[in-house]
Amino acid sequence: MIRILWKEKNKWKRLFPVFDMHPKLVYLDSAASTQKPKAVIDWISDFLKNDYANIHRGLYALSEKSEELYYESKCKLAELINCKPSEIIYSHNSTYCINLIAQALVNSWKLWKWDKVLLGIREHHSNILPWKTLSKMFWFEVEFVNETTDFQIDWKDFNKKLNKHVKVVSFSHVSNVTWEIMEIEKVREKIWEKVFFIVDGSQSVPHIPVDVEKIQCDALAMTGHKMMAQTWLWMFYLKYHWVKELNPLILWGWTVKDVSIDDFSLQNNVDKREAWTPNIVWAVSLLKALETIESIWWMEKVREHEKSLIKLLCEWFEKRKDKVTLIWNISPDNRIWTFSFTVNDEKNFNKIWDIFAKNNICIRTGWHCAYPLHKSLNIWWSARVSTYLYNTEKDIEKFFEILDTIIN
Repeated sequence: MIRILWKEKNKWKRLFPVFDMHPKLVYLDSAASTQKPKAVIDWISDFLKNDYANIHRGLYALSEKSEELYYESKCKLAELINCKPSEIIYSHNSTYCINLIAQALVNSWKLWKWDKVLLGIREHHSNILPWKTLSKMFWFEVEFVNETTDFQIDWKDFNKKLNKHVKVVSFSHVSNVTWEIMEIEKVREKIWEKVFFIVDGSQSVPHIPVDVEKIQCDALAMTGHKMMAQTWLWMFYLKYHWVKELNPLILWGWTVKDVSIDDFSLQNNVDKREAWTPNIVWAVSLLKALETIESIWWMEKVREHEKSLIKLLCEWFEKRKDKVTLIWNISPDNRIWTFSFTVNDEKNFNKIWDIFAKNNICIRTGWHCAYPLHKSLNIWWSARVSTYLYNTEKDIEKFFEILDTIIN
């Protein structure tokens, strides 16, 4: 394991080769995907050269080594969110797996005609479209819970819409537009035990400490490529009794215990939910990414670095408040280090995007796959600046330098 001393935090950028190749690059699009440290890149190369083989049922050394690393990555992730490795499942991406969870609930008769699913108005489309699509097929209702003016869950509206028909509550932990950290710990206090509670942690797990025991959720979605691992690796925690109870939609390979011409029986563990040759290499990349995070003393130090950048961003946005509107809560204490904003009187977000791009600054503009939230706020686009471990005050200075040329 690489040990990175906290006092060397200004040297973190040197751990990411992309900045050696592009020294003028200001990368402020980490909410979409993070850059990869050299440790992850080198480890993948080394693994492919020396240890790679398919896992499960292979008794030769390469297969056993690959399976060991695959399982070790689950142990490290379980340590991060405080669960058991037997409750960690891997798949392709968050969108794919929220679909799998939704379809498993229907396939297991846990969600059916006249039932209700509660979603937040702030949800990413990956936590909206699976439910909306299935609701048309199986006649259950999807209802959205509003937000307060400071972008928190509107508990009055939540209580109003919570009734005996609610079978699923699926909320994001952090909105990918407002970046507010939601009070999701209160959800379990308000719903009864049989309601299936899903948390989309795609934007929270890479940034803040997340404990599934405290949240008391039934499932937690996470995204590997937003925390320095490779793409096409999605992780979700599923409480163990649901691992056993929910029927999987896709069956193959080691999902089954026995198959005959008359019937089949399934495994009774997470294997029955990984019905494909797993993305072994990317699981190994996650292991090395988590070890890198662990080497800087887990999320506490990540959060500490984050707060210093939040303070700087808040101060500099405040100086431009007459020309730039932030989509945020006025308190900087309950958010992660990403900001969404609009430039007053500017309707062409592609123009803004293009100006930043021509100056080697990577940001994102548009609807951010959150149409319902933008429409509820009567905002037709927003720009997003998102930072990570490798960003510095110099990056922020460069961003505001270009922003000033736009607004002036």
